[in-house]
Amino acid sequence: MRADGEKPDKAARVLPDEALVFVDRDNELRRVNDAIRDRRNLVICGPAGIGKTALVSQAIYHQSGQSKFLCLYLSGMKDLQDMLRQLVRLLYDMQDPNLRRQLHAEGISVLSFDAWLKRLPSSAMKGLLYRTVEQGDYRVFLDHIPPLTLPVAKILKELFWMRNTPVYLLVRDEMEQHLYRFYSFFYWGERERLMLQPLPPLSAAELLEGCISRFGLSELDLSDFREEALELSKRVPGAIVKMCALAADPHYQYGSRIKMKSVYIDFLMSGQGLLGQPAPRTS
Repeated sequence: MRADGEKPDKAARVLPDEALVFVDRDNELRRVNDAIRDRRNLVICGPAGIGKTALVSQAIYHQSGQSKFLCLYLSGMKDLQDMLRQLVRLLYDMQDPNLRRQLHAEGISVLSFDAWLKRLPSSAMKGLLYRTVEQGDYRVFLDHIPPLTLPVAKILKELFWMRNTPVYLLVRDEMEQHLYRFYSFFYWGERERLMLQPLPPLSAAELLEGCISRFGLSELDLSDFREEALELSKRVPGAIVKMCALAADPHYQYGSRIKMKSVYIDFLMSGQGLLGQPAPRTS
């Protein structure tokens, strides 16, 4: 437990990994930056591996001065209580002065905070969160969210309409279909939606060459690998990186050749795969 007065590791708490793959997204990055600057909500959607987290990482990481530390990034919320608890914990670790004053008034110390937060009901956490963010200048980024429920949707709506705290949702294609029914509830339209597309062919090829070098594949026979990797990945950057990482494992090599069929099948089995893909022509 951090002692009072000790500085928090803010970057570790509020930023996704800035080293994530990021290529050829200048227009999309500009749109996210504009939304952050103008305090506008945004839904960033696309298939797994398309680069949603990498895009947001870049946008947050390159905010000027202390602005980056006002971006609250959360990933993998299980439910309503988990989301609220993570947000309050994040604000506490950032030593938000408004939150700290509220806790001091209730007699909550650094030693009792964890146990207190664990038993705090959702209604109390909501009040604490609302009072804190409306006195700050925060932006909330929610990544890998579960299917949206009405209680969670009501909290998000309260944040951006009543507490002037914009929300940025990162959702996969299949999740966006579920989210779409809340657009009218949020008063969102196409202006609040950013769909990430596969990389252009030249950019995908450039990324592939970089991964070949990064994962030490240059010494192997890549006569079929390049074509197969671009075809099977559908030029989705995360798929390109993950298949190259698998190909670097000797388990997926036969002499100097890469067993692309095995790479692709295990990539699909990992849960990161893309639907509707053809089987590879080579092994």
